[in-house]
Amino acid sequence: MSKPKKIYILSGGTGGHVFPAKVVAEKFLLEGVEVIWIGTSRGPEQNIAKKLNIKFIKLPLSGFRGKSSFTKLKAFFLFLLSGIYMIFKIWPFKLFSKEQVPMIAFGGYVSLASFFYFKGPVYLQEQNTIPGSVSRLLVSTNKVSKVFCGFKQTTEYFKKINIKDIEIVLSGNPVNENISNLANNFSMDNKNESDSMNILILGGSQGSQRLNELIPLVLNKLGKVSIKHQCGIGNLQDTQLSYDAANIDFSKIEVCEFIDNMDDAYHWSDIVICRSGALSVTEIMASGSIAIFIPLPWSIDNHQFYNAQQLKDKNAGYLIEESITLSDDLIELFKFIRDDQNKGQLKLMKQNALNCFIKDSENTIFEKVVN
Repeated sequence: MSKPKKIYILSGGTGGHVFPAKVVAEKFLLEGVEVIWIGTSRGPEQNIAKKLNIKFIKLPLSGFRGKSSFTKLKAFFLFLLSGIYMIFKIWPFKLFSKEQVPMIAFGGYVSLASFFYFKGPVYLQEQNTIPGSVSRLLVSTNKVSKVFCGFKQTTEYFKKINIKDIEIVLSGNPVNENISNLANNFSMDNKNESDSMNILILGGSQGSQRLNELIPLVLNKLGKVSIKHQCGIGNLQDTQLSYDAANIDFSKIEVCEFIDNMDDAYHWSDIVICRSGALSVTEIMASGSIAIFIPLPWSIDNHQFYNAQQLKDKNAGYLIEESITLSDDLIELFKFIRDDQNKGQLKLMKQNALNCFIKDSENTIFEKVVN
């Protein structure tokens, strides 16, 4: 199809689904395409749409995986209600139009709304190595015509299940331009040497209570370090108390609920400690950072483990599973990292991470949508 005049972005919930959608939305806006965002009020998507100055359609959808039977029943009811919303908010303007308006769904439960969309092609962008249940459902019912995969392992997963009449595209995951530019301008000598190690801790957009509680106790045993810790919305006071209890000098520590300029944070850091959602893993690759991944142990389908495993297998990142020995494992790893004899291995790891990054994802998605 030729370049559309309009496109629907279907994304919501967590930052891992929403921020890649934001990058793609910005690309279409740059190309003069009207963007309409469909999401929920539970994630950051409504505020993002407001900042982009685009129309936002709010649906009452909610998650269902790993929930109680009552919550699942409620989620099903909201799914049907969302279908009615789609009928009254989208269909009346399209029933008598021959224009084909594409929709790009970005995974997660919000993508269920695409089942109620029939006036244009539906595309899927899957961020994780192990596709989510909604993504698998969309593909199994041939609701989507193209799938944009964040990682090579994602393409291999879809190909194994013998999908017919669906194009599988290795697009990579779209990330903020400032972060992807870190890869374009990367230099192994871009930081000043210092006796202090700069450690960036990312608890995810919704925070991570376990990391917020554990990391201060571990860092207290490392000597001279400087800390930036994103603890998640609503976790600031408790995280600061954790550092206070660990008797760490707060002049070297910055704790915040959310980091706006992630490119500056990655550039500042010597090492990153984080969960291994698809967005975090992709940003680590894009920025050429050394990362210690601690997968969320109860992530659905254990997808965070597999996201991190692919980098570990390529000597592009460290992977430590959450266990009773986590503190000791982290301390031993930090000792290895701080040993001057291992600097060569660390430089190789940074380069390996960069080599894993798939550039210009949003451009690939745009070209595949319009062609």
